Amino acid sequence: MSKYKITNESMEYNGYLLWRIECLKTRRKGGWVESELNLSQTGSSWIADNAKVYGEAAILDNAVVSGNAEVFGAARITAEAQVYGNAVVSDYAIVTASAQVYDEASVEDSAQIYGNATICGNALVSAYAKVYDYASVEGSAQIYDNVHVYGHATIKDRAYLYKDAHVKGNTIVSNNERVGENLYNWEDVNALSMLKISMVDGSKTAVLYANGKHQVAIKISLEARDKAGFSIGIPAKEIMEHIEFVDEENNPIQLKLSYSDQAGLYVYPPTEELIQQRTGPVSSAVLYLAIHEYTKEFRLCVRSKIKQWSQDQNIQRIKRVEYTTSKEFNYSAIPPDYIAVKVLPKRQFTQENIRVQTFTELDVNGIPNSKLTKYYVQFNAQDGLFIRHSSCIPRKWFHYRQLGIYKGCTISTDHSFSADDNAVFTAKFEFTSSKFRKVMAKNHEVEGLCFWVYQAWEGLVWSYYEWGGEMYFSLFDQCGNEASLIAHAGEEEQLHFFVRMEEFNHG
Repeated sequence: MSKYKITNESMEYNGYLLWRIECLKTRRKGGWVESELNLSQTGSSWIADNAKVYGEAAILDNAVVSGNAEVFGAARITAEAQVYGNAVVSDYAIVTASAQVYDEASVEDSAQIYGNATICGNALVSAYAKVYDYASVEGSAQIYDNVHVYGHATIKDRAYLYKDAHVKGNTIVSNNERVGENLYNWEDVNALSMLKISMVDGSKTAVLYANGKHQVAIKISLEARDKAGFSIGIPAKEIMEHIEFVDEENNPIQLKLSYSDQAGLYVYPPTEELIQQRTGPVSSAVLYLAIHEYTKEFRLCVRSKIKQWSQDQNIQRIKRVEYTTSKEFNYSAIPPDYIAVKVLPKRQFTQENIRVQTFTELDVNGIPNSKLTKYYVQFNAQDGLFIRHSSCIPRKWFHYRQLGIYKGCTISTDHSFSADDNAVFTAKFEFTSSKFRKVMAKNHEVEGLCFWVYQAWEGLVWSYYEWGGEMYFSLFDQCGNEASLIAHAGEEEQLHFFVRMEEFNHG
């Protein structure tokens, strides 16, 4: 017995003539098919919403395709599988069992998704790749060739898997990692034959401001071996979770250090987009290190502990083995290695570190007797400083003065501090509930946080009136040091900018 019919409602799509379907039992309209070959008349499989299935593709068993999803070519969606959102499944791909494909994800070629696997985000799975069990591929990750992802493995961010790589267990492959061979997790490691620490450029020195924001990129490299003594690849996430920073005497670092595999806003010196890729037998992880308190220069070493298996009279034994790059208590034959970290106190800014550039326009927007002055507050480039971030209330009208026919208004513009030849800004200066001027002018001629002063001489004689006059804001340099400033409107609305007292300059 049929469960749906093809209606007379049609559309042309990608060169195909598609028809709307309708459930015979409920009269509920469904998605679009090219023919009855695209949706089984048995089971509870369904195409809903605005989903489209065409070509030789087929939705079978209890599978559901919905949202704006597309399935075409000779693809098969079977069993309890679901495809929804804006997902695309094409070519000879198969999605089956309880697998789900959604968001903007694509599955193509002869890829297979099954078990309870999920493909989501902007992920791409193609060629002969297989994703199964409870594995997930997320973000903008891409999987090609004969890759297998299974267990509870997660592939995310912009990770890229190719060749014959197998990723299993609870392994996480993330960031920009490139993997072209089998990856293992920490439980597979039986020994380390190499452990090193360095900056990403290979240098051995780092300079960090003690403000908790400034980060430097460091690299942990190791060569892991399994029980059989073969070199095995370890993903960056696993390395990060199983290392500890120590000093030269192999004691845990007592300083307030923090590290992450995600770059923050204040990585300096800047690094190009880092691709974490296994080179030969070496696995590595890039970490971003910050320090939250001032201290004297110190040496940063790294250590790791593993469970080592051995065979003794046919009895398997396990012991904890420590590997460290410290000089003291190093029994693992790993050569000593360290980064010399020089710590700088939070930068304290002075007036000499601040520069202000002004631009003036007369008869603004063709309005006679008007004047617009734009103030750009910057760091002094001669000090090697530039703005990395700012904190300011945008569009804040913080000063007004009237006297006779004169009116003066002062506002902040927006958060942006980068020069932009195409930027314009519009401000509405209200003198009364019915009297206002709408001013539009170029903004961001140069780098710096911008403030506008608009002055006009027109209209009736008004009595003296004034309110406001100050505004607080902050500029952050490339290392996350904060310059806390105040804008003050003086005579004739001239703006003056002052670095606030040291106790307010939070660094």
